[in-house]
Amino acid sequence: MRFAKSLNIAFVAMATPEQATEFLQGYRMPHPMICDPDKELYGHFGLGRGTPGQMFGPRMFLRGFGAVLRGHWVGLPIGDPWQMPGIFVIQPGGEVSWEYRSSDAADNLSLDQLSRAVDEG
Repeated sequence: MRFAKSLNIAFVAMATPEQATEFLQGYRMPHPMICDPDKELYGHFGLGRGTPGQMFGPRMFLRGFGAVLRGHWVGLPIGDPWQMPGIFVIQPGGEVSWEYRSSDAADNLSLDQLSRAVDEG
């Protein structure tokens, strides 16, 4: 996939290194995961906590139901389950050239959507 080869991706999680390693063992992901259990990076990028409507809205239930149908189950949360996600493209030198702030907990871009947005931006 062109996306994986053209972008240097790093994932941020509110996990300890041990928790991240355990989670990643089931995936073949070539990208690094940054462990941020104190949510310092989330704060740096201005990502706040979700409201009840953002966490439990109709779209969240539909996405959750679809995930269960595909065999995914809800596990115990690691970190703050109310933390809202975001995606940021950072240029060499640290400039943020593109950002996406999720409108609710179910609002996540696919890799194809992200790739197109970065190409257009």
